[in-house]
Amino acid sequence: MIEFERHPIAGTPRVGEYWAGQGGIYAGIMPDYEGTQPYHLLLSADEAVDVEWGGYAQSDSSARSESNGAENTDHLLQCGHRHPAARWAADYQKDGQTDFYLPSERELAMAAASLPDQFSRSQWYWSSTEHSPTEARGANFNSMPLKQTFKSYLYGHARAVRRIFVSERDTVTSS
Repeated sequence: MIEFERHPIAGTPRVGEYWAGQGGIYAGIMPDYEGTQPYHLLLSADEAVDVEWGGYAQSDSSARSESNGAENTDHLLQCGHRHPAARWAADYQKDGQTDFYLPSERELAMAAASLPDQFSRSQWYWSSTEHSPTEARGANFNSMPLKQTFKSYLYGHARAVRRIFVSERDTVTSS
């Protein structure tokens, strides 16, 4: 199980800046979905190229969360099928941080909306969200509204993400 930091970190960077010591490019705060605490989302500085999602024709229905990529990635790595994109993300390390994972569909969408220059407009990017036994969710960022493709697609890209939970001291309050 991936463990996440739960303490405030001074000096939160601006969206799009590399967060020194935290291993990634700051994408912003993911809102509260499904009763989870909001968190800072960081995008890996590197990406996997020509990687498939894996598990073609195998159902990984425990990895269908649209918002929890960490949980999806854990399920994919424990299910017994080969999942190269999830494995790459889980193995990614930067600045001593080792809690990276393949983003869920919503996390990928938020990172792409916040950091469009970090994604090639001509490439397919995997999420950790399964769509069916033969397809997984992801995105290309050109004008085609494609939301899933075959898990066996060999030329996909992957970016890893990590989260740092927002504490009450991170939020701005007005008096």
